[in-house]
Amino acid sequence: MYRRVPTILSWVFVVLLVTPRYALAQRATWYQFGTEGSYIHLIAHFLFGLAMLFFIVEIYQAGLKNFRGFRLLIWAWGFLALWNFDAIVGHWADWTLENPVILGQGFARKILMYDAKTWIFYIGKIDHSILLVPAFYLLYRGLKALDQRSSAEEP
Repeated sequence: MYRRVPTILSWVFVVLLVTPRYALAQRATWYQFGTEGSYIHLIAHFLFGLAMLFFIVEIYQAGLKNFRGFRLLIWAWGFLALWNFDAIVGHWADWTLENPVILGQGFARKILMYDAKTWIFYIGKIDHSILLVPAFYLLYRGLKALDQRSSAEEP
């Protein structure tokens, strides 16, 4: 009896996997606050940030921080975790703005900076280049250092 339970559960999972219900994932309003897409988007940012923090803790616990490649990866994952948590705050500010942020059209546009939430919104929008570019550069350098170390150790 107990041997059949994993088999039955596996088949149920496969059936559910190959027979999904109709879902409107490409709706134009998926990004608006309060929709399923916005909650999933925030949960994805949160879980990605936690995964980066988990990798950092694992490297420290394994004692790998002494290697240059892993030190670079720790910095890269730290930047990625910071970006994800900053994106959560930026999305919150974006979704809770009450007034339009940019008024006018063409060269007559004006940016309204009337409260802290608007400043958080703008900082959340422009920090992608401040946090993501160094993160991916450090990720590249860390992986390259690990590759060079492993190729130097081969006979």
